[in-house]
Amino acid sequence: MKKEDLIQLVEKYAADSCTAEERNTVEAYFKNLQETGEDIPDYLLDQKRDHIFNTIITQTNTPKVKKLPVWKQAMKVAASILIIAALALSYNLFTKEIPTITELAAKGEKKEVLLHDGSIVVLNSNSSITYPEKFGKTREVMLEGEAYFKVHRNTQQPFIVKAGKVDVKVLGTSFNINAYDTLNTKVSVLTGKVQVTDPTGKKVYLIKDQQAEYTEKKDFKLSQENSNDGIAWTQNTIMLKETTLGETAQILENWYNVTIQFEDKDLENLTISGKFKDEKLENILESIAFLKQVKIDYLTKNQIIIRRNTHN
Repeated sequence: MKKEDLIQLVEKYAADSCTAEERNTVEAYFKNLQETGEDIPDYLLDQKRDHIFNTIITQTNTPKVKKLPVWKQAMKVAASILIIAALALSYNLFTKEIPTITELAAKGEKKEVLLHDGSIVVLNSNSSITYPEKFGKTREVMLEGEAYFKVHRNTQQPFIVKAGKVDVKVLGTSFNINAYDTLNTKVSVLTGKVQVTDPTGKKVYLIKDQQAEYTEKKDFKLSQENSNDGIAWTQNTIMLKETTLGETAQILENWYNVTIQFEDKDLENLTISGKFKDEKLENILESIAFLKQVKIDYLTKNQIIIRRNTHN
């Protein structure tokens, strides 16, 4: 639009003598100046037309737009960058993960771990525990496999073990957790009181000689037993109580670092009871063969197959 035409149109707008189309043109012009941040042309800001311009500003509710000097704009940008950087730094500081430590007992070995709070953890074969370098409000550890815990008492700092599908919470006590099968986690208490929580938040409380097993059915199975039997493994003793041959094979694989297979899957469901202390693998397998009338074949020293004894 030409300068002269714009001046004439603005004057008509201020005098309220323009058409609807002309009014829309003027309002669109000033709205565009506001959105783009452009300066008002000098020929619309001289003293002669100040009152006209002010009238238009009032009627269109369009504030007078003034650009910031370049150096001020640069300072605003720099300040914004500093704020964003500070927020990012704060986020990193508050969300920074605490370094963790993992202790592992390989197949065929057991390992005792002393935590920095004074608690003792004994790992069974093929098991591991992960914990932070420094505990916070709680003493939280993660277990895979099986372990015996003797927790140093601290009422201000609960001790929590995440194992399988459950959380085990104590203040100071001794207990055993078997989580080799993450779908079937067993907790046995030797001293004190233990709280076991499932994924839905359901809780059960155990005291000495009580056991809770969280099963595949997503429920707790409670039982009473001699707590010392639950930690017999810490004394190099294998305790079998109506244990299936499938579960027994897993125990022997972990203890003796071997591989045991079954020729017939049905054999895995046979059960056996017994107590073996500091026993050689060959002797345990011979006992199983005699009691369950099965045949033990060694493919190699560490590869074993249990078959049906067809000669009986």
